[in-house]
Amino acid sequence: MSTPDPLPVRTDWFAIEDADDNGVRRVRETHVHEYGGGSMWLVEGSEKALLVETGVGVAPLRQFLETVTSKPIMAFASLGYYDHAGGLHQFDERLIHANDAHRIRQPNRYNTAAEWYFQGAFDAAPWEGFSLDDYVMPASEPTRLLADGDVIDLDDRQFRVHHLPGVTTGACALFEEATGVLFAGETLVWDGDYVYDGEVEERTDDADRPAFRDSMTRLLALPATAVYPGHFGRGDLGAMRHAIEGYLAGNSVRHGENTYAT
Repeated sequence: MSTPDPLPVRTDWFAIEDADDNGVRRVRETHVHEYGGGSMWLVEGSEKALLVETGVGVAPLRQFLETVTSKPIMAFASLGYYDHAGGLHQFDERLIHANDAHRIRQPNRYNTAAEWYFQGAFDAAPWEGFSLDDYVMPASEPTRLLADGDVIDLDDRQFRVHHLPGVTTGACALFEEATGVLFAGETLVWDGDYVYDGEVEERTDDADRPAFRDSMTRLLALPATAVYPGHFGRGDLGAMRHAIEGYLAGNSVRHGENTYAT
């Protein structure tokens, strides 16, 4: 068997979009595929900035963001998977739900889902000798353990934590009640008419499909006006609700690359 060619090394790792009408900017890792890296979201308050999701953590994310904002950055991960919490260690304030804190403290390729997705996530490498086979996100100690109902306060903007177990027992979303802005995290990933629930199987030992369905019901009840998922950019609110309603009705679900009528 031939050895695959090494990935080219690239330094243009990050890109950021202009703020939308909700004051939210999307941060992307330009050489990480959407399904394997996802979206990060930056919101600036009057005194602090909030980074929602921290990417895969293989490049200097904090250094990049400090060219964008001069405000101290709080970093939040919606769960402890490598593509959401990979860069958490780079920040002074590290927020995650208490039930996923073990993935941050003692990460491995299984409890962070890297074993299934990391290998195919990249079209470039951040440095010479970067190994797709061996990489594990750096460990760190969370500085704040979140629970349902907690508030992340940016002084002039407040985001409430909604605990949404299912993918993991610590999965969360953030909701800004004043504006209806919803950061849905890994809990809600949908493709066209189909909610993706491929994670809610054997990926981690705490995955729970009944809990996932309850979390979908809770998401649907939120009076959201804009939705920012953990993957694939800003979502269409109507499409999100349609997909959740279809999932809860049992019409169809998407497992990985396959769609099944139920």
